[in-house]
Amino acid sequence: MVIKNFNAYFFFALLIGVSIWGFMLIKPFLGAIFIAALIAVIFSRPYNFLLEKIHSAAITSAIMLVVVMFTIIMPIIFVGGLMFNEVSDIVAESTREESVVQMSAQKVVNIFVHAPIFDKVLSGAETYVNGPEIGNAVKNIANSSISFIQAAYKSIINSTISIFVMFFTLFYFFIDGKRFMKKIMDLSPMKNTHEQKLIDEFVSMTRATLKGTVVIGCIQGIIGGIAFAVVGVTSPVLWTIIMIILGIIPAVGAGLVIFPVAIIMFILGNAWQAVFLFIIGVFVSTIDNILRPKLVGRDVQMHSLAVFFATIGGLKLFGVIGFIVGPIIVALMLAMWKIYALEFKGQLHKFNA
Repeated sequence: MVIKNFNAYFFFALLIGVSIWGFMLIKPFLGAIFIAALIAVIFSRPYNFLLEKIHSAAITSAIMLVVVMFTIIMPIIFVGGLMFNEVSDIVAESTREESVVQMSAQKVVNIFVHAPIFDKVLSGAETYVNGPEIGNAVKNIANSSISFIQAAYKSIINSTISIFVMFFTLFYFFIDGKRFMKKIMDLSPMKNTHEQKLIDEFVSMTRATLKGTVVIGCIQGIIGGIAFAVVGVTSPVLWTIIMIILGIIPAVGAGLVIFPVAIIMFILGNAWQAVFLFIIGVFVSTIDNILRPKLVGRDVQMHSLAVFFATIGGLKLFGVIGFIVGPIIVALMLAMWKIYALEFKGQLHKFNA
């Protein structure tokens, strides 16, 4: 019995088997490799600019690693430490009997419970919103928060190997990134023009999404955090991080935190603080429309609905890093669909006629 094309079958079986084993070897570091590729794309323009001045790929790449360290890694570690300290202070304060947090919560709840408009709706609610119950609720929330922050901070401390892998990979992505892409294009059966179109669309969408969401989210959160510090809100750094995360999600924004705090300030009798926060909330909510066109520029921008589902889905599937991974995956998907429409445009027009 003769098996036709036996050598081809054997080769592809061996190729698939070796590829699977190769994937298993790098699987623990896929996150670090992905982040390295993302940073290489983001910092490609500064790298190319320095390369023209220095004329040494290795030295330029080393300089960019230092830039990445001080612009991304160190701020994340520093802010993580600040968050841990602030949550610890909140826990210590909220678990103390008759603390300011508990008394403020009790005051706000009493105003709502005894308001005439809520008499019927909240009748009997005093049983569940008394001082001890509110104190226990605040303690439970505080303890849950400190546990979450501890786990996140511990994860950052234990990720030294991943950070090393990320920087090591990034060093060579800066130097040989174009060469790697050229080899991938040579192995792909797609037309070179379509491959280049795919790469350009993907890079443009990724850059636009990151600039249009992450940067604007950081600006919203920082402005909101400064406003909270001015009016005397407890733990402004922690609230800044929360508002940055909400600011990254389209159609949500930092106003989701600022406006409720302004209402609470008004209920507590802090009139000027409430008005100030309300003005800041309006400004932060509209800053997106002002900054996004300037930040995105000529890059291809994803629709806000696509960014919204990509961000939420990414957070659900990949955790904290998902707010970056999700939009990038959707950007790749949309770029692929554009290539599909371009490749089969004639056939699609014939079938739809």
